[in-house]
Amino acid sequence: MRIVASVFALSLAIGAVGVMAIPAVARQPLRDVAVRDGLADLVISTTALDSAQVAALATIRGVALVEASTSAVVELGDGDVTVVGMQLVDQQIDRLHVIDGRPPATDREALASPGFRAIGETVTVGVTSLRIVGHGDTLWFGGTDTLYTTTQSALAISGSEGPDRIAIVAKVDTAASLHSIADEVRDVIGRQGDTFASFPFFLPGERTPIEDDIEQISTLIGLLGMVAGIVALVLLASTTSTLIAERSRETAVMRALGSPSRPLRRRLRRIALGITATALVIGLPLGVLIANVIARLVLDEFVGITPKFGFSIVVVAGSAAGALLGARLVSARAARRVTKLPLAEALRDREGAPFGRRFSDRLLARMPTGGLLSRVALRSSAHRRTRAVAVVAQIAAGVGALLVITSLTTSVNGFNDATRAPWRWASMTTAGQNGLPFDSGVIDGTSRQELAIRVDGQVSDLDLDIFGFSPDTTMFFSPIRDGSWLSSSGAPEAVLSAGFASRSDINVGDTIDVDLPSGIVRYKVVGTVDDHGRAVYLDVAVLAADLGVPGRYNMVLSADETPTLRTSVPVSTQTMEQLAQQGEDDRASFVLIFGAIAAIVAAVAALAVVSTMSVNLYERRHEFAAVQAIGARRRTVRGLIARELFPLGLVGIGLGLGAGYLGTKGIIGSFEASNSVDIGTVFATSSLPAIVSGTLLGLLVLATMAARSAGRRPIAPTLRGST
Repeated sequence: MRIVASVFALSLAIGAVGVMAIPAVARQPLRDVAVRDGLADLVISTTALDSAQVAALATIRGVALVEASTSAVVELGDGDVTVVGMQLVDQQIDRLHVIDGRPPATDREALASPGFRAIGETVTVGVTSLRIVGHGDTLWFGGTDTLYTTTQSALAISGSEGPDRIAIVAKVDTAASLHSIADEVRDVIGRQGDTFASFPFFLPGERTPIEDDIEQISTLIGLLGMVAGIVALVLLASTTSTLIAERSRETAVMRALGSPSRPLRRRLRRIALGITATALVIGLPLGVLIANVIARLVLDEFVGITPKFGFSIVVVAGSAAGALLGARLVSARAARRVTKLPLAEALRDREGAPFGRRFSDRLLARMPTGGLLSRVALRSSAHRRTRAVAVVAQIAAGVGALLVITSLTTSVNGFNDATRAPWRWASMTTAGQNGLPFDSGVIDGTSRQELAIRVDGQVSDLDLDIFGFSPDTTMFFSPIRDGSWLSSSGAPEAVLSAGFASRSDINVGDTIDVDLPSGIVRYKVVGTVDDHGRAVYLDVAVLAADLGVPGRYNMVLSADETPTLRTSVPVSTQTMEQLAQQGEDDRASFVLIFGAIAAIVAAVAALAVVSTMSVNLYERRHEFAAVQAIGARRRTVRGLIARELFPLGLVGIGLGLGAGYLGTKGIIGSFEASNSVDIGTVFATSSLPAIVSGTLLGLLVLATMAARSAGRRPIAPTLRGST
């Protein structure tokens, strides 16, 4: 039973570590689809261009291929849809992959992303009706509800006067080369008064969308899997130690017959290596399966592709080598101890170091314990220090993992709530057309509606949200940490997210270079706000001018959930309730993945404690037999075991809560440092009673099972020391 528990726990731990292969499993399918679809190295949304401008872009040094298309986000009755217009025939970049049906042949036909609309169905987008003739996707737009149609149909829907999306394949796809090309593109289209509508999207070195997010998430899950691996190795050490101890008499006989100690130790270590090898046979395929399942869930949800089955040889080999090395290390001490036991002691099959030989034992003997059973339990734990430490470590690992997972969940919840807190609008309407298509006439001029701008940008190569608000806005309010809010002077002032500013060493009074879609602009920092985001807030009039289109906007904030707007531009409206629901959906996915890993860690810890206690029962079989021989009942044995377990459990719970606290702080701190945001740590204090009571209840059940097991063992053979 002990061996089975060790194999199962170690298999689970190896399987959990296998999630670190998710990036490798996902990378090749993403790269294959990128080659299939002709994924661009550089994607730029622009204002409307003409054919001459597109042709001029092909002459830029370093450009191997350039294609223009148009895209718009349009609101339907049941959500938003992205309408993409492309040339369809001889498309070389972002080629359309047809799954079933056929590609559009006329301006009134469209290809729908899988699961969006059925073939033969007609979708009315604005004043244009499109009949679905097939299903398909591209890697760039995968994972979103999308309609692919002709360029003319998309232009009619978006209201744009020409193509507004440029996809470029570079001759050299390094980051420096792509940035240089982007600067040249900005200059070329700027000669006729056009500009970028959003910040360029760079994919250097065969990178594909979502890879960075996948790597970050899988690394975090893998760290939790490594915790499970450490707990499993503690269990393996305990099990191996007992199995080797059970062979102490056999080993002593062989030593008495003249066998050298080194070959004996080698044979004893094979026990742990055999258990580990068996666990690897189960755990490695389990890890590969887990990595593939999670990779498939992520890619299907966010990219819209189903990857083929794959694995990472590095992770598989590393897991195997780490497990075998760990087994070798944890078994070496037990093997050395057995081969160094005095022969007389080993042949007696009795403990040769009774309680009281150590000074610490004699010190504990003077402590008031409140009764015979409590005194026996205390002395047993003190005498078997290694076993007691193992139980404490296993309980602490399980409790710590549960606290980390629940606290990460509450922290994500708190972060989502904190990022929504500054917004005072009931609905946010965004232009579906690229650029800044709104003018001041789009709203009714009341205080219930405000015009604003949101674009992407960079500061020191870090992506940020750039917002333009009226200085006296009522739709956004966040506490000022330092400095002040924007003034109405029209000066180039900026207010930054406090977390981003502090982690980037930017202070009030400094000047910063903000890389906007239109180019680099310098602003003076006048304040920081606690918005828990990574954003730059500017005067909307200043931002519009710096973007090259004074008096234009791309967003309307309203105090009404169903605002009335005067515009022919396609729009998408999101309510605060919908935003909150989106956060809940994201949290549910997070909880599902991390909850599964936490369950694995907790299961490994529980198996470890059970196995360790079974080892303890075996080592104390003579003691329990003697207690039963003088008339002790099962409840007496249960009380003795419970008195031994509960103090260890309390210590383990305390250490686990401390480890969970530090682990949560460390993980959140790592994310804050790498992303330059204030996530904030919200500890799951409400889960503490369940974690503590559940752990103690589990120990009580374990004590009952142990007492029942001890009661089933024959007394006379046990006292004689027979097997």
